[in-house]
Amino acid sequence: MSESYDAVIIGGGPAGSTVATLLARAGRRVVVFEKEKFPRFHVGESLLPYSLPIFERLGVHEKIRAHGFQEKYGAFFWNEATGGTRPVEFWNAEDDRHPMAYQVKRAEFDQILLSHSESLGAHVRYQTPVEEVLFEKGRAVGVRVRPAAGPPEEVRARAIVDASGQEAFLSRRLGTRKFDAKLKRAALFAHYEKVPRPAGKQAGDILLPIDDGVWYWIIPFSDGSASVGAVFEPELAREGGTSDMEQRFEWIVARSQRMRDLLGEGRRTSKVYGISDYSAFSAKLRGDGFALVGDAATFLDPVFSTGVFLALATGERAAAAIDRALTRHGRVDSRDLAAYEREANRLCARFRRFVYNFYDPVFFEAFCSEDPLNVMRKAVTTVLAGGVERFPFSRRVWTGLMFFGIGFDRLTRKLRGRTSPSRVESRESRV
Repeated sequence: MSESYDAVIIGGGPAGSTVATLLARAGRRVVVFEKEKFPRFHVGESLLPYSLPIFERLGVHEKIRAHGFQEKYGAFFWNEATGGTRPVEFWNAEDDRHPMAYQVKRAEFDQILLSHSESLGAHVRYQTPVEEVLFEKGRAVGVRVRPAAGPPEEVRARAIVDASGQEAFLSRRLGTRKFDAKLKRAALFAHYEKVPRPAGKQAGDILLPIDDGVWYWIIPFSDGSASVGAVFEPELAREGGTSDMEQRFEWIVARSQRMRDLLGEGRRTSKVYGISDYSAFSAKLRGDGFALVGDAATFLDPVFSTGVFLALATGERAAAAIDRALTRHGRVDSRDLAAYEREANRLCARFRRFVYNFYDPVFFEAFCSEDPLNVMRKAVTTVLAGGVERFPFSRRVWTGLMFFGIGFDRLTRKLRGRTSPSRVESRESRV
């Protein structure tokens, strides 16, 4: 006989654990099916300041603080083509109550979040992949899972939440998964030791050199190690003349003098991981009996570290909508999740505009060289810190003026014939 729950959650990452925590705390019977054994390696290690209020609402912030993760007070960008730089200091935003975030090893961070869900009553089953979502007359009614030992099981639930990350379990099966042609890129990354870092609060900054069509990251951790990665168009990897992923990564890192200087005597301590074509979204985030959250719903390019924040924010909203629907009529219909879908898409759209423009040479040159009005800088910093849940008129005005100014500059350059395609631009034209 199959078990029955109020909610089945596919995946135990930040989105899944957020939904599990909130529904369990509301008294709902919840089970999380996680295909891997925790702790496990995962990329996406740099958090945004506006994640911290969500941690507070989840009741998990003290556990995160006590773990001793590296505090992050900002980011630093280099435009190696022009010599321009741009520090982003989170305290210098519209709201100075969000001055910092954390740099986290996801193996440890995700375990804290999911263990917190368990402490509130959520049932977590590790190494139990979901094989299929079960539908009856168009309504999701349960899942079929395969435990690590034993035959497949069917588990019924009044709500199915896909928090499977970039696996995008449900949207792939429904045919609603779409890739973003403007953000067709690949990434290689690994962990290092003995990477130099500055003293004081800047020791926790994420470092982002952009050089010859590649942007790099260095994310420092509290134990002295660091995450190091590179994001590039997939075709660049073929120029390295090797199919070996580790050699390819070393070649891409070595292309940048800035990266060689920043890494110093740092030494790689992990294998090299890789992903490609990761910027994608689902055309549909809801249906009768189901919802998609986190990366399973939408994943943007990681340049502004939005992944974990969007997982938390969409998970929080989906959980509230599911709980309201179960209270109202004992089931979850698609219309119960309509407001959730609008809100989730709106959050992503506010970040997406910045991500798209990051890859525009005119925008990035201005971002790293022009000193904007202080009020405009504060508005932009607030967005980059994760301030997209509430978007007051003043923030819309100042960010809108910035994009208008960049667009005008772009048009002026074209009319004057001053736009000479750099390697970055020529790569962009082939996306």
